[in-house]
Amino acid sequence: MINIIKQHTRLSDEVRLFILFLFVTLEIVSLAIFQDYLHSIRYGRSFYFHESLLFKTFWFYFPPILFVLRRELKKRQLKTISQICLAVIIPALAHLILVPITVWCLSSIFREQSYGIIKTLTFTLSNDLVKLLLIYSAFIGWLQYLAYKRPSEEPVKQPSSTQFLMVSSGKNSTRLDLSDILYIKAATPYVAIQLTDKEYLHSESLKSMATKLDHRFIRVHRSTIVNMDKVLSYKSRLNGDYDLVLQDDTEIRLSRNYVNDFRRCYDSIQPTA
Repeated sequence: MINIIKQHTRLSDEVRLFILFLFVTLEIVSLAIFQDYLHSIRYGRSFYFHESLLFKTFWFYFPPILFVLRRELKKRQLKTISQICLAVIIPALAHLILVPITVWCLSSIFREQSYGIIKTLTFTLSNDLVKLLLIYSAFIGWLQYLAYKRPSEEPVKQPSSTQFLMVSSGKNSTRLDLSDILYIKAATPYVAIQLTDKEYLHSESLKSMATKLDHRFIRVHRSTIVNMDKVLSYKSRLNGDYDLVLQDDTEIRLSRNYVNDFRRCYDSIQPTA
């Protein structure tokens, strides 16, 4: 049930981001149409709102393309210059293809004579290519900045000076051996510490708890810390996330945001041939 709630929360965040993209796009389109109006007054030409709006479909493709681009790049990390260039060029090409097709389709419906695809494509290339490359490059740069910044936001884990952990819930306090812990999960306002045969609720935040654990424990989800000594294997969900299989056959979700750290740790503890 907790996982379902978190999935809905994440979906709501993505929807809010898409709405933000759309709102910004509507503002830009409004200003661009107003600019066309001022331009027509200056040069004494007739102003046609529907024609101005038709060519502003260029801007309406940014929200869905940026939204899809963000979701795809959350599944993989751009490590080389060629990968970054492709991440800019591919959406820009898709944008360039979609705009003239859309203008041609809409003008065929609402005008006696439609705008040709080739003519609109050359117009878009000559007027908007730099905008496309700048916007997609800036967006990729922003995503890369967030990706590199994220690890620094995690609490710094201090070396553990003991092999035990004192947990408390109400008046009860219990000493647990770190090697017996399978995983620790947020269960607001507590954290749930799972052993093979028992679960303990502890009155502390997961962030604070992470600073008391040693190198065996890594975060695999924003709500879960797992003991790497208890991980037997992991398998892909085919959406960027993974399922970890622990020694007691429990499956723990590995979020795509923590995959790289997990793999480094997992590979480092595997026996060498």
